[in-house]
Amino acid sequence: MSDQAAPESAPEFITIPAAEFETAKREAAEWKDRCLRNQAEFENVRKRLRKEADEAATRATARAVKPFLNEIDNLARAVEVATPEAFADFAQGVTLIRENLNGALRGLGIEPVTCEGAFDPAIHEVIAETEHAEVPKGHILTVHRSGYRLKDQLVRTAQVVVAKPPAA
Repeated sequence: MSDQAAPESAPEFITIPAAEFETAKREAAEWKDRCLRNQAEFENVRKRLRKEADEAATRATARAVKPFLNEIDNLARAVEVATPEAFADFAQGVTLIRENLNGALRGLGIEPVTCEGAFDPAIHEVIAETEHAEVPKGHILTVHRSGYRLKDQLVRTAQVVVAKPPAA
């Protein structure tokens, strides 16, 4: 005899009554139908949730943008009445609009990043270095563009000019 296993025998056949076979066949069809219906329902729920999430995002965006639209209108009115004679009033109006915009940002949880003292590469972007004898190297001299954060997430880095020692 050889060490090889004998080939597997053909599958065994069993005999069941026709009524049992028909019952099993009907139950299998019912389970298949249930499975297909559950899958379709799952897809419908997924589509509905995606649509609701999109609608909620749209509503949130509209709610967030509304205060900014008011300030854009205020800027348009300020530009319409701007004259050299009324520059002080114009500057005061634009300053007020800027404060209102910053207030709208604060209402959304967006705060400006600190731009004083030493440069921090995590929140600042150096755009230039200027020689300065009284300020230590790497300390911020001026802010070119403000930076903002939302909670712990940086929305935009601040662009700053930092001090460097005078050339010898």
